[in-house]
Amino acid sequence: MVSPTTPRLTWFIKSDPTNTDNQAYYRELQNFKPKITTGLFMSKQFHRVLVTGCTGFLGRQVTNEFLSRGYFVRGTTRSKAETHQEIKNDFNVGDRFEVCSTDLLSDDGWEDAMEGIDAVIHTASPFSAQEPKDEQVLIRPAREGTVRVLTHAYNAGIRKFVITSSTAAISGATPTKKNQTYTNEDWTDLEQDVSAYTKSKTLAERAAWKFIEQHQDAQLTTVNPNVIFGPLHSGSSGTSLRIIESIISSKYPGFPKISFAPVDVRDVAWMHAEALENEDLVGERLMMSSTPITMPQIAHILKEKGWKVTTRTLPNFIVRFMALFIKEARLITSG
Repeated sequence: MVSPTTPRLTWFIKSDPTNTDNQAYYRELQNFKPKITTGLFMSKQFHRVLVTGCTGFLGRQVTNEFLSRGYFVRGTTRSKAETHQEIKNDFNVGDRFEVCSTDLLSDDGWEDAMEGIDAVIHTASPFSAQEPKDEQVLIRPAREGTVRVLTHAYNAGIRKFVITSSTAAISGATPTKKNQTYTNEDWTDLEQDVSAYTKSKTLAERAAWKFIEQHQDAQLTTVNPNVIFGPLHSGSSGTSLRIIESIISSKYPGFPKISFAPVDVRDVAWMHAEALENEDLVGERLMMSSTPITMPQIAHILKEKGWKVTTRTLPNFIVRFMALFIKEARLITSG
């Protein structure tokens, strides 16, 4: 696990924040240092985990987190077998990491992927900066893929699951009132005009909970982060980071004062491991966010770091108009 270079604070909302009997589940990472790979942090119950989408922006960090805690990790990827050794070399932990090829829309390979595994961490899900012409391009692999992973795992005797969802599944629709508060009891209203990505995450998570209802001996925790930022590794680029790229590239004369509450990818990875190891988190939807920040504020931070970027603030309606024609602008307005 990569150590952060600056302090950061992420809130993990375990339950209703308006209820004084329940408190926000949080962790402050102040001068955090990487864990030593000794196995001391490993759950007594789960020694071998499967991480789907292990080469993705988040999946790679999740894999690193479990490896740093001493787990054996088998990762899935859509890449062909010829690239497996290269992927293994990237993680550089010897025999504690394996990789196999699977597809969310195919049963091929999943039975072998589940062999000898104690728990499944499902991070794989499609995401596109550009709204697809056919929303099923995102919805099918998200929803069907989630059910496919759960089914093959359950048939292999696996009963412990952690799934990456999103705040898009909770608050992805237009608020019905100003300053609306969301809790983990809320679900996005898909009757409203929402993006294909929002639909895909909502339908996938609902399908997962329905599966658990039908298989009472299985346990599920979902991690629901807001937009994810953080350090990149070779071969893994987070689509969310195109928001940063849109500022650095100086494509636009300015940015709207639209705010969002990003979360560090390392914190999201940490929470996946906590969700597996902490029995108190079974059955929870763990909302993750941080202090809201605007596009111009991000631009000012980048400028202070030496980047030549504009810090001009534009009226929100201008950028929303641009979003009708420019895919990068859609990313900005989606925040």
